[in-house]
Amino acid sequence: MNKLISEILENEKILFHDTGLSAIRVSGKDKNKFLQGQLTNDIESLGNEKYLLASYCTHQGKVITNLQLIQYNSDIFILLQTDLVDIFIEKISKYILMSQVNFEVNQNIAILSMVGNDAEEVINEQGIENKQNYKQVEGGKIYINMSLPEISMCRCIYLDSNDLPLNVISTETSLIDLLGNIARLNSEDTEKYIPQVLNADKLETINYKKGCYTGQEVIARTHYLGNVKKHMYLVNIYSSEIIEKNIINNDGESVGELIGKTYKYNNKTLTHCILRDSCDFNELYLGSDKIEVVTMEGKT
Repeated sequence: MNKLISEILENEKILFHDTGLSAIRVSGKDKNKFLQGQLTNDIESLGNEKYLLASYCTHQGKVITNLQLIQYNSDIFILLQTDLVDIFIEKISKYILMSQVNFEVNQNIAILSMVGNDAEEVINEQGIENKQNYKQVEGGKIYINMSLPEISMCRCIYLDSNDLPLNVISTETSLIDLLGNIARLNSEDTEKYIPQVLNADKLETINYKKGCYTGQEVIARTHYLGNVKKHMYLVNIYSSEIIEKNIINNDGESVGELIGKTYKYNNKTLTHCILRDSCDFNELYLGSDKIEVVTMEGKT
């Protein structure tokens, strides 16, 4: 495991109520058909055990927000970052027209995040050892396995936030999404990147065999032409004070930019960035601060 990731996991001993994530309940008899025509993944393949990752895009194929979807009884839960909820609902609601579909933000739902040994214990206890599996249990809880091969990670949705454990700390923490290479975009990052740049192919957030959806033409053309020359990477910055986004190489040439949320630890910052695939990953800087591309799962 990467040394820096080991350092984080060693210090990450707290159960977090992730205020940076919200849940939207989608109901109505047309919900599957409607979402199928709006999101990048195949909603018809959504079952009661495995979640889906998807993106909601503009007609130009640019990502507005990334989503995590799970089936909940006869409804669908969409997990997405709190600061993009209003933008998502406003944009997607324009296409509802005569469809019988309803989007409801439940303010009483809380999403907990845990990593390392605590997550592994919960995953084993709930019997959800396979990645992307989830389980609904009595008492209004849904456990989700978000693990990587070397890192145990788990989310738990509390349908009633009044039942949260006493040792939970409420804060915005994007650690699970950072480690999983799932972009949690800032508002200024929306509508800038096609899904493939945000590692959609590795994350399987796109189904290229499904029918039409918003942005499908551009996304499919990019896929079949195979001309994506930059991607999102997980990076460690040797500073906790980030005042710019432009990433340069040893010659001062701009080769990328920071995007999305950050995770601070020991005067360092873990975050995502967009980099040209051809650049030298060993010579990257943010101003005078050194940047290290973090190796995950044996790959950069």
